[in-house]
Amino acid sequence: MPISKSTSVSDAILALGLQEARWQAVLDSAQDAIISIDQRGTVTLFNHAAEGMFGYRAEEVLGCNLVMLMPAPYRDEHPEYVAHYEQTGAARAIGRIRDVHAVRKSGEVFPIELSVSEARYGKERIYTAILRDVSERARSQAQIHELQQLSRQRERLADIGAITAQVVHDLGNPLAAISMQAQLLVRRLRKGAAASELLSTGQQVLGAIHRLDAIIQELTSFAREQRLELANVDISVLLRSLRDLWLPLARSREIEIVLELPGAGISLRADEHKLSRVVENLVKNAIEAVDRGPGCVTIHAIPIRENVRIAIADSGPGMSPDIDVFGLFETTKPGGTGLGLAIAKQIVVAHGGSIQCESRAPHGTVFYVDLPAHGPPV
Repeated sequence: MPISKSTSVSDAILALGLQEARWQAVLDSAQDAIISIDQRGTVTLFNHAAEGMFGYRAEEVLGCNLVMLMPAPYRDEHPEYVAHYEQTGAARAIGRIRDVHAVRKSGEVFPIELSVSEARYGKERIYTAILRDVSERARSQAQIHELQQLSRQRERLADIGAITAQVVHDLGNPLAAISMQAQLLVRRLRKGAAASELLSTGQQVLGAIHRLDAIIQELTSFAREQRLELANVDISVLLRSLRDLWLPLARSREIEIVLELPGAGISLRADEHKLSRVVENLVKNAIEAVDRGPGCVTIHAIPIRENVRIAIADSGPGMSPDIDVFGLFETTKPGGTGLGLAIAKQIVVAHGGSIQCESRAPHGTVFYVDLPAHGPPV
């Protein structure tokens, strides 16, 4: 029997109705919020999960601009971003997952995970976003970070207890030396000693005072909580600057400093002053490990996934496996305080990173500093 035109239209209408019902069922049962807007930013779709997430009924949002769901600064940036994308095609959110913030009807700002896709219908663009409320995850991460901070504070308090016992010994020797040299200086002055004799004694006193000052500065730095002033740091610039700073000393000892950087620039979010202190300490230690050339110190930087790795290697005699190089007062250098690497580790951990030491056969040592490119966890 031939199919009438009216029957075909009815079937098509029925099929469209079924398809729309299926999509509506999907939208209504979705656990994530789904929102669609047109190219003017007007909301055209707001599913049940979006109502639960934002506290608005769909009829309160449909026909309104999407910026009503955005806190500052996203609210102010969004219209310009959409216009820029439509002119240039350069997307920041489309086709990727981003962590941003939204605002509920109550005014509460909360973190979301956002994924945006684009569709075209004729000349019109339609943007659809899938949003996931990650408030619980953010709270868990904040709690973990707080527990980590408490753990580090307890460790620091325990270390400070160990420091108290060590301070008596470390400060006692220089103080005794200053006392003896000062008494000797007084006796020589009374006897009318020559200026050259007085100069020698005075230099010994100054040396002991400098030693005391170094210990006090290191102890103060270690005991203080590492508060970071974060900024975008160009690692290539920082490492070149430190290489140039230590190059004269290295050359005077016939030691070569080799800097290895990738072609593209490397940047990370860090406290530039404190990070410089870590690298400078490692470069200085590497030069002192080689002592006299011919020898080599290599500074290497490379991005590894979400991290940046800085490696400092030397061609010195290496380190004994029995030494905990990051332990308090552990040092292989005459006159060393044994606090430099402990402070370096403290700074790296405050950045959310790690630092390791590895001996290389038959000679040499390499230190690896791994730091998150986007900065420490909040």
